[in-house]
Amino acid sequence: MGIAKASRNKTRSDGGGPDGGSRPISYFSLTAGGVLLALKLRDEFGGIAHLPGCHSMGCRNCDPFDNIAEALPERFNAGDTVVCVMAAGIVFRILAPYLKSKQDDPAVIVIDEEGGHVIPLLGGHAAGANALAEEIASFLGVQAAITTSSDVQGLIAPDDVARRLDAVVADPVELRRVTALLVDGRPVCIEAFEDPGIDGYGWVPYGGDSSECDGRLLISHLLEHEGDHADEQVRTARLIPRKVAVGIGCKRDTGSEQIVAAIMDSCARAGIDPRAIGVLSSIDIKNDEAGLEEAAKQLGVRLKFYSAGELAARGCPGNDFVASKVGTPAVSEPAALLASGDDASLVLEKSRHGPVTVALAIPAVTQTQAFDTNKYTAAMDAGTVMVVGTGAGTGPVLTAQAKEAVRDADVVLGYRTYTEQLKKIFPDKQYIDGSMGAEMKRCREALDLAATGKKVVMVSSGDPGVYGMAGPVLETADGVSVSIIPGVTAAQIAAARLGAPLMNDYIILSLSDLLTPRDVVLSRAEAAAVSDMVICLYNPTSRKRQPLFEEVCALLARYRSAVTPVGWVRDAGGPGEEAAIINLVDLPRQKIDMRTIVIVGNTSTEVIGGRMVTRRGYERKSS
Repeated sequence: MGIAKASRNKTRSDGGGPDGGSRPISYFSLTAGGVLLALKLRDEFGGIAHLPGCHSMGCRNCDPFDNIAEALPERFNAGDTVVCVMAAGIVFRILAPYLKSKQDDPAVIVIDEEGGHVIPLLGGHAAGANALAEEIASFLGVQAAITTSSDVQGLIAPDDVARRLDAVVADPVELRRVTALLVDGRPVCIEAFEDPGIDGYGWVPYGGDSSECDGRLLISHLLEHEGDHADEQVRTARLIPRKVAVGIGCKRDTGSEQIVAAIMDSCARAGIDPRAIGVLSSIDIKNDEAGLEEAAKQLGVRLKFYSAGELAARGCPGNDFVASKVGTPAVSEPAALLASGDDASLVLEKSRHGPVTVALAIPAVTQTQAFDTNKYTAAMDAGTVMVVGTGAGTGPVLTAQAKEAVRDADVVLGYRTYTEQLKKIFPDKQYIDGSMGAEMKRCREALDLAATGKKVVMVSSGDPGVYGMAGPVLETADGVSVSIIPGVTAAQIAAARLGAPLMNDYIILSLSDLLTPRDVVLSRAEAAAVSDMVICLYNPTSRKRQPLFEEVCALLARYRSAVTPVGWVRDAGGPGEEAAIINLVDLPRQKIDMRTIVIVGNTSTEVIGGRMVTRRGYERKSS
């Protein structure tokens, strides 16, 4: 644990920075005794000593300051690791207005001027303060005052796992909850493609059964779909390792907006979470491209360049025209592979997006997870995948076409909740159960099975084309025969339970901000509220998204009457189905969750005989 002696050269390579690179160390002191200790530490660990002007003495690697209240926040906000040889209270009072979060704040360590106490104040795990404090304490011959509960118990905290793996924390709140389980002595596992070898955690292969644990760290670079974790026994925090390298080719003066848009589209096609990107790479003649520099800055990643000779030596296919212009037949694919390391594998071959070409690569350790679209082309007629909508509630609303598809299938894949429902109807089928959040993995499994000649059914609750599995399967099929079997949606069942609220134009809107940015969700919600169309809300809220639901409720209240009829149905079509019709003003106080469909009426919606009805105008036509 800690920093290797060889890395003590002005910066720390702790993987804690936004680019996974190095953080400079800045030392501060106020007194003559503190100056001597700061200089001693600087000489041992590297960095810059920031000293009062009267004590700087013109020494090397010294930066004199006149006002500690200005100098200290400047280096803190720049992301430096800060080591202060002074009273902790001074540091607290100066830095308090600038604190953001444990994931964003750099490491801050306080030492008394006698060097007897080394105390990490901020960034203990995420920024590596605990590790550096132990290194400093060892050098000074004292004991670091580590106060984080996991370290006191000899445990490796989840945010320290994230730092070691150079991973992005998807949800800091969930990470804290999993940390609480760990320090309470409850079992927490790591679910990942390979065993990261972190002491204190059991390893479960990605997509495996983690039900014996109370918490898990789900480590994956793949794009995951949000599930209703209230249904699951295992508290989950996602860590997204920044291991994906992006190779870029672009025309001169291409803007960052086009580059970023091309990268995002490529990630979506490959099933890669954009937060897994660690580096952008290109040919060195592009090292002055403002668009590339700005794109890397927007994504918070490093930018690497390679010579034409290095790119050509990688042996990627290309064309003579490109070679005549830049000296190598290909740019994006070899750049991605070189940036990803030896024996890297392409996740996505070169794809063109207007003036931008993009390729994605991952290190050799995750080659088995690269999605090879080419291998399916030869299997076009070998097997089929049928994406079957089982309807909301499955059994009672399973269509005849869906039953026939499952009956004829060799293998049935799906989220465990849905396959368990089908097993009651078709007990003799071969089932492959999956967990929520492993949708892209199931797509690959289904296509692999079809390539062997199997008739494969991928089940999807409701209708597969409405927030279901039809899109992911079609995006990745590349030649495999795919059929879509429709199902009865939750919106249809909810509308039937409530009455007839969808009799005229209506909008279906998901409030999940996992794949759609939060500001886009709010913009669409406001447009829907203004339109006076009936609104059907999917995924209205969850433990993590209650504030977003409340904002949408406020938007609806701004544009619609407080007595607008609203209906909600929980577990539509299921045995525990609940429903109610209320006024819009009461919506924020209802028991709404991920399993609830909410239908907001318009100016033509009324409650008639206890049923919610949107008038279409038949009465005017017949009068």
